[in-house]
Amino acid sequence: MDKRTLLALLLMMIVFLIFDHFVWKPQKIKKAEATEELASKSTPDAKADTSAAATSSIAEISGSDQDTNVVLQNDLVSIIISNRGARVSGVALKKYLNAQKLPAQLIPPNHSIAGTTLFADGGETSLDNMLFEVESDSERKASFYLKSGTDSVIVKTYTLNDDYGLNMDVKVHNYKPINGIRLSFDAGIENTERREAIAGSDPKSKKNKTQEYKFLIFADNQFRKFDSKKIAKTQTGEVSSFAWAAVKTKYFTIAIREVEPPLSTSFFAQQNSKTESPGFYIDSMHKKARSTWEQSFVLYMGPADHTILQKYGKGMENIAELGAKWLRWLSAFFAWVLKFLHSLIPNYGVVIIIFSFLIKIVLHPLTHKQLESGIKMQRIQPMVQEIQSKYKSDTKRMQAELSLLYKETGTNPMAGCLPLILQMPVFFTLYTVLRYSLDMRNAHFVGYLKDLSEPDPYLILPILMGVFMLLQSLLMQPPKVSMDQMDDKQKSAAQTSRMMTWIMPIMMFFVFRGMPAGLVLYWTVFNIFSVIQQYYLQKHFKQKES
Repeated sequence: MDKRTLLALLLMMIVFLIFDHFVWKPQKIKKAEATEELASKSTPDAKADTSAAATSSIAEISGSDQDTNVVLQNDLVSIIISNRGARVSGVALKKYLNAQKLPAQLIPPNHSIAGTTLFADGGETSLDNMLFEVESDSERKASFYLKSGTDSVIVKTYTLNDDYGLNMDVKVHNYKPINGIRLSFDAGIENTERREAIAGSDPKSKKNKTQEYKFLIFADNQFRKFDSKKIAKTQTGEVSSFAWAAVKTKYFTIAIREVEPPLSTSFFAQQNSKTESPGFYIDSMHKKARSTWEQSFVLYMGPADHTILQKYGKGMENIAELGAKWLRWLSAFFAWVLKFLHSLIPNYGVVIIIFSFLIKIVLHPLTHKQLESGIKMQRIQPMVQEIQSKYKSDTKRMQAELSLLYKETGTNPMAGCLPLILQMPVFFTLYTVLRYSLDMRNAHFVGYLKDLSEPDPYLILPILMGVFMLLQSLLMQPPKVSMDQMDDKQKSAAQTSRMMTWIMPIMMFFVFRGMPAGLVLYWTVFNIFSVIQQYYLQKHFKQKES
C-alpha cells in the first residue's frame, strides 16, 4: 500500500467520523436538544414523592400479608416478579453468560422495574410497597391484585411469550376516579460485562469493560437517542403518540412498548447514581378522571438483536446498533453472513478469517484496479521525475508532458482512489457489526484473545497489522533514483515518501489499537491477502515487461 493510499485511507476514516457525527446526525441532535426545552409541567418532577407516604391514601385497599416471588420462564429467559409492588425484580438470560459463567442478569442487584404510581385526587399514590395477592397457574402467566373488600380494584397481569417479551396489562377499576398512571424504570439496566462478582461489584473497577449506556425513545414518529453524557442532564418531553422507550448497554436492552391505543403522554429520563445506568419514567395522563383505567404494554428484556427486535414492530429494531442509517442494510447483511458462518464454524476468529477471504474475493476487481494503478505509477516514476526536472521552470509545459505520459502509459494518478473509496463503507460497516454483534460477545479465538469484541489487551494484532501495512508500502515503492539526479523539490518529495512509508503504519497502529480485536483481525488478514495479491501482480508485470 503506497503512501497515497495509506493517507487516503486515514483521511477517509476521519471524514467518515466527521460526517457521521456532524452531517448525518444533525436532525437527531436537534431533536434531542429540543426535548430539553419542553415544559416540565406535564413531566414527573424529579423530586416527586413516590414512596409509600403518597398524597392519596391507600388504607382502603389491601392485598397479601407476606412477601413472595413468582418466576415466569421459558427456554430463553427466567423472570422474577415480586408481589411487593408487582414489580419485576430479576431477569436472567439463559443463553448469555456473564464473566462468572452464570446467566446474565439485566436488572441491577437490589433494584426492580415496572413499578406503578396512580394519579388521583390531585395527588400520587405509589403502589411500590403494597403487597399484592398473586394468582399463577403456569410458568408463563401471573396476576397480581389489590382488593377493596372482596373486589379486585387494581390488577397487574404478566404473560411471558416465546422469546424475551413480557406482556403487562394494568387495570384499575372502581378504586377511585384516576387521571392516569406512571410506570417506573428508574433502576436502568445492569452492566452484564462486569469482571468481578455481580453482586456488590464496583462499576468503576478497571477490571470491568467500558459500558455504553443509552436511553432511546420512539414517539411522534421520531427516534431519539441519548448517550450517557446527554442523560447526565435530565431529559424530559411531552408525547402525543408514544411507541416505545428503552435503556440499553452494548449488547442488551430493557424496553417498553405500548400496545394500541397509546395513552402515554410524557417521559422523564435521568442517570441513576447508584447503578450508573439511565433510568426513566413513562406517564399516562388524562385531564378527566376515569373510574376504569386499562393500559397494556410489552416489556422486552433481552439481547439487542436486530432480527428479534424487528418482530416487535414500531421500529424497535433501531435499538440494535447498526451504524449510519444509510449503511444499515449492509450491516444487517454482514451480520447475517457472519451468523451463518458461525453456525457452521464454532470459532469466531476462524469465521472472521474466512469472511475476510470472501470479502477479498468480492472486492477483487476494485483492489486489483487499485494495486494495478499503483504498480503502473511505480513503474513510470523515473519518467515523471525526469519531466519534473526538465520543465521545473515551466509549470504548464510540465503538466502537458505529464498528461501525455499518463495517456501513453495508460495510467492515472487518481485511478487508485475510487476503488479505495468504494471499499470504505465495507470497513465502517464491519466496525459496527464486529463491535456490537452478540455472537462476538466473549468470542474466543486463540490463546489470550478471549473476547474479539474488545481491543487486543497485548496489542499483538495491531502490531501485526502495522507490519503488513509496512510490507505493503515497501512493495509499492518506486525504483530508487540517485539523489544526484533530483532537484530540491524531488529530493523533498522522496524524503517525505520514505518518511510516510514508516509513519503511516505507526499512525494506523494507534488508530486500531483501541478497536475491537475482531475488526483488527479482519483488517490484518485482509492486508495479508493484499500483500500476496500485490506480490503476484508485480511478478506478472515483470514477466510481461521481460
